[in-house]
Amino acid sequence: MKTCTVIVFLLFLHATVAAQQPDAPASSAANAAAQSTAQAPPPKKQKAPPAAKPARPKPLKRTNIDATMVGYIDPSPVQTQVRVRFDAGFNAPRPDRAEYFYAGCNGSPSCKGAIQRTLNFQELYLLGEYAPRERFSAFVQVPFRWIQPIFVPNTGQPTISSGGGISDVQAGLKLAVVASGSRSLTVQFGASFPSGDGSAGLGTNHFSFEPKLLLFQRLSDRSALEAEAGDSHPIGGTIYFASDGAAPQNFAADVAMYGVGPSYALIRRDGYSISPVLEVVSWHVFGGLQTGSRAVVQSAAGIDVLNAKLGARVSFSNGSSFYAGYGRGLTSDIWYRNLFRIEYRRVF
Repeated sequence: MKTCTVIVFLLFLHATVAAQQPDAPASSAANAAAQSTAQAPPPKKQKAPPAAKPARPKPLKRTNIDATMVGYIDPSPVQTQVRVRFDAGFNAPRPDRAEYFYAGCNGSPSCKGAIQRTLNFQELYLLGEYAPRERFSAFVQVPFRWIQPIFVPNTGQPTISSGGGISDVQAGLKLAVVASGSRSLTVQFGASFPSGDGSAGLGTNHFSFEPKLLLFQRLSDRSALEAEAGDSHPIGGTIYFASDGAAPQNFAADVAMYGVGPSYALIRRDGYSISPVLEVVSWHVFGGLQTGSRAVVQSAAGIDVLNAKLGARVSFSNGSSFYAGYGRGLTSDIWYRNLFRIEYRRVF
C-alpha cells in the first residue's frame, strides 16, 4: 500500500513539473523585454522649427517729394511746409488799382501830392503750412514790404515816401477734393488782414476774402500741368469823394485771377531734379478806381492784365527745393513791368 502511494505521488509531481516547463521561456522573454524597456533611454523630444520672423517693411522712397514746380501759381498739393520768398518788382505805375496792392486816396487834400510816375518795390514773404490730415491744411503768410516811389518833378510834395515794414498778413485753409499721385484738386479759402500801413503804401487798409481752386495734373513721368482760378473780394475799402460832387465810390473792387503753368523735369537724378516751368497768369478787374495820369482818379472796371513767368525749380530728395524766375507784363495795363523772384521751400 505504501508502495502504491509513493508511485502515485511521484507521478503527480512529474505531471506538475511538466505542466510548468512551457511557461518558463515566455516569462523569461517578458522579463527580458521589461528589463530592456527599463534600461532604454527616453526618446528625445524633437524641437519645433523656429517661426519665421516677419519681414521688416522697407522704408518708402519719396520719388516726388516736391511735386509742385510752379513759382507764381499757388500749389495744389496739401502738405506741411515752410517757404521763404523774395520779390523785386520794377515799374508799377498804378499800385492803387482797385486797392489790390495798396490803398488809394480818399480825395482829401492830405493825400493829394506829387504825381507818382512809377513804383519799385521789394517784398519778403514767410509762409508756414501745416497739414494734420492728408487732405486738410492751414497756412499763414507774413509779408514785409519796401517801396521806392518815383514822382514827376515840380508838382508838389509826395505824400508817400520810400520806406518799409510789415504788409498785409494772409491766412487760410486748404481742402483737397481729389488727392492722388497723379492728380490733385484743392479748394483754398484765404483771407488778407489790414496789418500794413496803407497810407505808407504797405497795405490796402481793408480785409479781403480770397477763394481759389487749385489743380495739379501729372501728364507723364516727367511733365506736369498746374493751374489756378480765384477771386479777391474786398471787405470794406477806401471811399473816394470827388471834388466835383460826384457820388462817392469805393476804390476797392473784385479782382479775378487765373493762370496755368506746365513744367518738365529736364534733369532728373537720384538726389535731385531740375524742372523748367512756364506760367501764364491773368487778372480781370471788375470795378473800383485807380489813379491815372495827372493824378486823375478814374474807373478801373474792365481792365485785364496778362503776365508771363519763366523760371526753374531745383528739387532735392530731402524735401528741399529752390526756385528762381522772372515775370513780365505783356499787356498795356500792368501791375508791374518786371519782377524777379527767388524762393526756398521745404516740404515735410
